[in-house]
Amino acid sequence: MDQDICIKITSGYFTWTDGPPTLCNVDINIPFGKLTMIVGQVGCGKSSLLLAALGEMQRVSGTVTWNSLPNLESEGDESPTDRDAASDGDIRTRGAVAYASQKPWLLNATLVENITFEMPMIKPRYKAVIEACSLQPDIDILPQGDQTEIGERGIILSGGQKQRISVARALYQQTNLVFLDDPFSALDIHLSDHLMQDGILKMLREEKRTVVLVTHKLQYLPHADWIIAMKDGTIQTEGTLKDIQNSEPELFEQWKTLMHREDQEFETETVAASMTDLERKNLRRAMYSREAGRTEEDEEDESVESDDDDNLSQVMRQRATIPWRSCGTYLSSAGLLLLTLLLLSQLLKHTLMVTIDYWLAHWTSHVIAAKIDATAKNCTIVQDCGFSHSWYLSVFSVLCCLGIILCLATSVAVEWTGLKVAKELHHNLLNKIILAPMRLFETTPLGSILNRFSTDTNTIDQHIPTTLECLSRSTLLCVSALGVISYVTPVFLIALLPLAVTCYFIQKYFRVASRDLQQLEDSTQLPLLSHFSETVEGLTTIRALRYEPRFRQRLLQFTDANNIASLFLTAANRWLEVRMEYVGACVVLVAACSLHH
Repeated sequence: MDQDICIKITSGYFTWTDGPPTLCNVDINIPFGKLTMIVGQVGCGKSSLLLAALGEMQRVSGTVTWNSLPNLESEGDESPTDRDAASDGDIRTRGAVAYASQKPWLLNATLVENITFEMPMIKPRYKAVIEACSLQPDIDILPQGDQTEIGERGIILSGGQKQRISVARALYQQTNLVFLDDPFSALDIHLSDHLMQDGILKMLREEKRTVVLVTHKLQYLPHADWIIAMKDGTIQTEGTLKDIQNSEPELFEQWKTLMHREDQEFETETVAASMTDLERKNLRRAMYSREAGRTEEDEEDESVESDDDDNLSQVMRQRATIPWRSCGTYLSSAGLLLLTLLLLSQLLKHTLMVTIDYWLAHWTSHVIAAKIDATAKNCTIVQDCGFSHSWYLSVFSVLCCLGIILCLATSVAVEWTGLKVAKELHHNLLNKIILAPMRLFETTPLGSILNRFSTDTNTIDQHIPTTLECLSRSTLLCVSALGVISYVTPVFLIALLPLAVTCYFIQKYFRVASRDLQQLEDSTQLPLLSHFSETVEGLTTIRALRYEPRFRQRLLQFTDANNIASLFLTAANRWLEVRMEYVGACVVLVAACSLHH
């Protein structure tokens, strides 16, 4: 392949699905170190052509050949003859491409992090990029300047501001190849002209970078070194502007008419108010509103905080307790009928369990008494003395059948209650999200909302009903066991007080740690979900820049952090289980000693 050609597509057919090809018979050459413009009507496949070159589309036939150059920071004595040719079969070996998509993709991070995008901070270069994209007036409005977190997907910014940040990221990346997909679509004519002159023609050309620009701004065609015209998914023509003027005079006349019309629009917008001024006014208003809200919150916090010790104790009390309002909301969602059924089934089941234990003890004691009586009467078989197991066995069988029925009824009541509560709370959450003001989505990351609908809903749906059933079962079992033991061996009541105090301190210590660990697990899961959301949305940009290892490593870090938090929470539960087993063993020991004496 010619060493002056950066990308060459020959007889290319590309598609997004298994249907007919989106791009047909594509034959293009993109030269090294030149400004290539791709123009055409809306929907003719300009953006798809960029993505096809990046390997994002499914290739039906044809070849895509890359001549790769090292990035700017590693470029030195390497000559053009050292360029590696990468065919479509190993397109993964191509170099990094700075790609600004038509729909801007931003990280939930600071503005400077969105621009540098994992690259080292070079202040002169950073300032030049900010100036080329006219971002300094917008940065001056932000409360922390370029250190302001602009929110997930840049949601506090306008479309034009997001677009300029996305383009600034592409300009800042030190790659030899830059793909700009319609960067002027959300900009007014003045900003478009400034970005074209200072960003593309000045900055990128001075660095001799290969630029592929998709645009509808035909007035910039005279600046293009190479032009690719598309129509209905095919290449209509390509070449310099002078070549197209000679080979396609009708197309050139159409462009000339449109360029004249755009020049008139430029003169009109010079007199009219600029769209950028309106965007900055809206941004300033949003910042003032947010700062006012934060000021009110700070004043409320100051009025609550009398001193550090009181505040610390208040926080600890809040962590150690679960709001009764939350419990009331959960129980009220179940309804009075289900709660009554659940409570009644639990009481009847445990009453029956105690009755079964009592009947077995009664049966056993009568058997022992019958054996003693048989020995006294010299009977070889207990039945010969008039004792029969049939009555006890019949009653025991009836009690067991009732126990099975009550266990089934309790399980149905628990699952029915959990299903109704989960359904009710999910509908309430969904309604509140749908009816929420836009401010909620401006200040709340998408991962946090997803966490409510995934992890929290899963907890309400699967964990809380079983935990509630286990709590009620354990409570009733404990009360019944203590009652029976105290009735049989009243001496046990002396040891009950220290055991109760021990249980109290164990649960008090555990509840504080358990709640903090649960919050830690939730807090580590939120960045993981946000990272998933951001990565999926920006996969094209990430793959174009060859940043997959960085995002994969970050994903592993978030996953490890969440797994560690989950491990700590599980270990805390096992810690409680072991200590409660010790307490139970002490109860058995005291009861046995009481019976022995």
